[in-house]
Amino acid sequence: MTKLYFDLTRGISADMFAAACHSFLDPEGQTEFLRRVDEAPERLGCKLVTDDIRTTGAVGKAIEWQSESKDETVSGEMAIGSLERVAEGFGLSTGGRRFVSKVIGDIVSAESKAHRVDPHKVHLHEIGRAAGLMNMALAGLCYDLLDLGGREVVGSYLAIGEGEVETAHGVLAVPTPAAAELLAGLRFRFGPHFGEMATPSGIAIVRNVLIGQLDVLPKASRTGVGFGSRSFDGERGFAMVFESGQEG
Repeated sequence: MTKLYFDLTRGISADMFAAACHSFLDPEGQTEFLRRVDEAPERLGCKLVTDDIRTTGAVGKAIEWQSESKDETVSGEMAIGSLERVAEGFGLSTGGRRFVSKVIGDIVSAESKAHRVDPHKVHLHEIGRAAGLMNMALAGLCYDLLDLGGREVVGSYLAIGEGEVETAHGVLAVPTPAAAELLAGLRFRFGPHFGEMATPSGIAIVRNVLIGQLDVLPKASRTGVGFGSRSFDGERGFAMVFESGQEG
């Protein structure tokens, strides 16, 4: 099984991760990805829309969840339960479900430590929205379809941005308290743009995928690019997953 690399030098979020993996899959894998989503009985009232994106710097995929339901704050327990149902609907393997559970568990734990409350009393705002939960479930689907549990997966350092970000708790410094908890043990750098370039859900995903990080990644031989919804200094953020024809 080949080694995979994730270029995180432009940040990471759950939708960027899922879009990059979807872009990297071969046509058969992309079809299976969409089939599993379309046929899932539990999608939290959301519909997945994918889009091909071309910029001056990259060509890849973007994903967006469309929902008519009103986003509400949910408890950590409710988020965990919702993700378990979606994971089952996506037909995730035991390993895929364990991965999704670890991601949301790490987020709840980080929020608990950051706000000094019992994990059972944690409430999730942006992360707990339907689209946010569905993106984490998609990460589990990618985990299965790319067999991330059976590969060596290496990443770059993680660019987290700088300055401030507006949240449900008000304007917070980057990294936010929960993000700072999740960054423990990861190699990261501030910048290169103002704002939050690495979201808590994105950080939680990659910390449960990577076995190591490199300052300089090898040259890519086959790539998948996933664009996020945010732009920084007029540049839309994206993550890249790739194979390399040389040893890294």
